[in-house]
Amino acid sequence: MSFSKKGYDWADAMPAKQGLYDPSNERDACGVGFIINIKGQASHKILRDSENLLCNMSHRGATGADTRDGDGAGVMTAMPHQLLSREFHSLGCKLPPLGQYSTGNLFVQPGDQCMNQFDSIAEQLGLHVVAWRKVPVNSEILGPASHSKEPAVMQPLVVGDWQEERKFQRQLFILKKRAHHEIQGLYVCSLDTRVIVYKGQLTPEQVPEYYVDLRDDAFETHFALVHSRFSTNTFPSWERAQPFSWCAHNGEINTLRGNKNWMRAREGLLHSKAFNPGDLEKTFPIIDELGSDSAALDSVLELLVVSGVMTMPEAVMVMVPEAWQNNPLMPAAKRAFYEWASCVMEPWDGPALLTFSDGRYCGASLDRNGLRPCRYYVTSDDRMICASEVGTVDIEPEMVTRKGRLMPGRMLLVDTMEGVIVDDEKLKLQYAQRHPFQQWLDKYQIKLSHLAAKPPAIDDYVPVSQDRRMRAFGYSAEHLSLILSPMVQYGKEPLGSMGNDTVLACLDPEPRLPYEYFRELFAQVTNPPVDPIREKIVMSLACHIGPE
Repeated sequence: MSFSKKGYDWADAMPAKQGLYDPSNERDACGVGFIINIKGQASHKILRDSENLLCNMSHRGATGADTRDGDGAGVMTAMPHQLLSREFHSLGCKLPPLGQYSTGNLFVQPGDQCMNQFDSIAEQLGLHVVAWRKVPVNSEILGPASHSKEPAVMQPLVVGDWQEERKFQRQLFILKKRAHHEIQGLYVCSLDTRVIVYKGQLTPEQVPEYYVDLRDDAFETHFALVHSRFSTNTFPSWERAQPFSWCAHNGEINTLRGNKNWMRAREGLLHSKAFNPGDLEKTFPIIDELGSDSAALDSVLELLVVSGVMTMPEAVMVMVPEAWQNNPLMPAAKRAFYEWASCVMEPWDGPALLTFSDGRYCGASLDRNGLRPCRYYVTSDDRMICASEVGTVDIEPEMVTRKGRLMPGRMLLVDTMEGVIVDDEKLKLQYAQRHPFQQWLDKYQIKLSHLAAKPPAIDDYVPVSQDRRMRAFGYSAEHLSLILSPMVQYGKEPLGSMGNDTVLACLDPEPRLPYEYFRELFAQVTNPPVDPIREKIVMSLACHIGPE
């Protein structure tokens, strides 16, 4: 990753923090979708149909003053083994069977220094970079802004101990994180044995034209996950284009600051028997502080899956839970699972539509607010098309066997190994019944109601004007007459149109109520529910304290 006093991100594409501009406030609003063969049968047609899916969501992306400068677009596919076998054979390398090697697209600055450093880190981890392939691109279609920051796109052929697939995946994870932290001028789009990502600071139409590989008939895949970026009030860059290594995201993570802080705090306690001593610490920080909200979510999702702690669907359930606190119809086992999950991982709340894949699973999950659209079709030739809107791929009506809308908190999932669409309720109950979550909660969780009885009512007949408790707790006569009295009389919050011109609590020499020192942070695009009374089905003020 490139970083200087001028800015940060790929090739200093993003300005540094200055004045009122803070890069931590960057957000995206985008179009996402995927097309997949449910039985896992690969073909070039899947890739060509995904091109239509992506281009038909161009209006969900954006361009610069020169329409050749896109905000970002890309596609994630299965590893194109046939294409790569031919291309690496031309470099004098015989490609191992699928699953016994890894490759991906890397953005690198001119020169061999980045690649030499990458090779060195790989050797330290017991991996070997057999060859480097320069990915053919068509730079002539780029606009001036994207062309000025255009990287060289390289593919390393990485081999290791493939007989232990999980170990190989962990080594690749460490390699990718260390390369990101230690090598200036290098960005890893993906590095995996099963999936690969092609993306950039492009318009949707430019993706298949820029990457020559995508128009090659030898490029076959059983799924394609696409993304068109609209960088709301933010700066486009090559690095921030999506999909990321594991997912693509439409919306914004409005709990991002807390999510980042908690993950940073956990790093002091993180340990895993799956990693060699000292290896896990070399991947810290897990979340890049200068990355986007979508990149942060992708990093945590990758950690949970690669470490072997959870499968991809289970990790998505934990990170993006459905509304469970006030749903009396939810099965007890599933409620216990979500309550346990809330103790170990705070929700990554949107509004957010998350699409994801690891090669076997491909799916979408909508957060509990449900404020992002997601429609899907299932066809008679075993295809599923899922996107932010309908009409992205032309389908004859008689071929449609099932269609619908993804509901808040629900997950749409295809398991290509089993060749089935997994039922949301059965899937979640399956994970909820794997461990005795309710027993764990009963044994280890202490609720406030267990510690203290309800205090008795105080009836001392002291006039309000003389009650010293008002001053002790920071209440004024205005609080009583203008705020509390209407609430008592009418059961409603008082409304006013004159604005609030009182002095800020931090500047007031008089004592103020503790909560008056805090102000709500609003989303840039969509405000999620913030009323725990009227919208209690999707919001709760309950929180956990103490060690996890």
